[in-house]
Amino acid sequence: MNISQVYSKVVLTPFRQTFHTTYGKMTAHHPHLFVQVMTDTGQFGIGEASPLPFVTGETADIMKIAIDQVLAPAIQGLSIFALQEIHKRMNGVLGHMAGAKSAIDMALWDLQGKVLEKPIYQLIGAAYKDEIPLTYVIGSDAPDRMAQLAKEKITLGFTTLKVKIGANGRLDIEAIKQIRQAIGPEITIRVDANQGYTVAEAIRVINAMADYDIDYVEQPVPYWNIDGLARLRAAVSIPIMADESLYNHYDALELIKREAVDLFAIKLIKCGGIYPAIKIAQVAEAAGIECVLISPWDTLLGTYANLHLSMVLSGNRAHEMVGPFYISHDPFGDVNWRGNAGLSKTCNGIGITTAFDQLG
Repeated sequence: MNISQVYSKVVLTPFRQTFHTTYGKMTAHHPHLFVQVMTDTGQFGIGEASPLPFVTGETADIMKIAIDQVLAPAIQGLSIFALQEIHKRMNGVLGHMAGAKSAIDMALWDLQGKVLEKPIYQLIGAAYKDEIPLTYVIGSDAPDRMAQLAKEKITLGFTTLKVKIGANGRLDIEAIKQIRQAIGPEITIRVDANQGYTVAEAIRVINAMADYDIDYVEQPVPYWNIDGLARLRAAVSIPIMADESLYNHYDALELIKREAVDLFAIKLIKCGGIYPAIKIAQVAEAAGIECVLISPWDTLLGTYANLHLSMVLSGNRAHEMVGPFYISHDPFGDVNWRGNAGLSKTCNGIGITTAFDQLG
């Protein structure tokens, strides 16, 4: 059962609301790159990559070109189960392009699950969990508006909120203060600076937030400053997470050796898919570091794939799969939200079946 054809398509979905981070304002519509991998027996799997160009350097159109012209020809004819060789071939022809590779990887897992009539979480050896706690993400805004939005979202059942900071330390501290006052002590707050601070500013801001019971601080300084992350971690009491500093299991090992962080953020588009994500998780587990999945702006397809992967991860922290809560006109349907997200025990592959030619 070998790869015969790989098709790709770019689809736009509207945002329900504006969203600001240190990278700027998200556009009114978000692009998604969908991939269909066909076998020589006529079966298919579907994958998705929802791009973050400021992180991976790929737009949806760039990913489509990479897949159509380079990656697809490199893996044609290989067994759908030969993930190690498939990733070796893809890495050999394009050294980066993690987002494009992740869409192909996801489609292959979906395809394997359909062929074997098993859900992905079983293929990766995970036990079924009835519910996976999820996080709602609040973009940068005026502190009072951020506090109001936080209050609204916890009424929907969210017990963990992630707050975007990093543009202005003084306003960031005020925003966290007002959010904590608005939602009370029981709700978990984590913050993400998206590389926005210097080391000195990060130490000052994070220490000022210590009174507001912060779960962790994600990527407070630039990705390249591993020494700065290590100095920062030693100077504050709140745990530090690596996101933009972590692309693969080699990065994971380096961050561990340098005692730079307490937690890892895994994004499929950043590491190249479920197969390389498992490698990161295994390195992290050996070092006692917890991993949190981040699935930004994915449709239900990418969200479900991340939910399957989350079942193999240790720890109890909520994962961040916010796409279906922010985008509208999802081609795979509406999110079914009941305070936490679950999966059907009977679903095969990712658990969503839609004709590829109907997307868009």
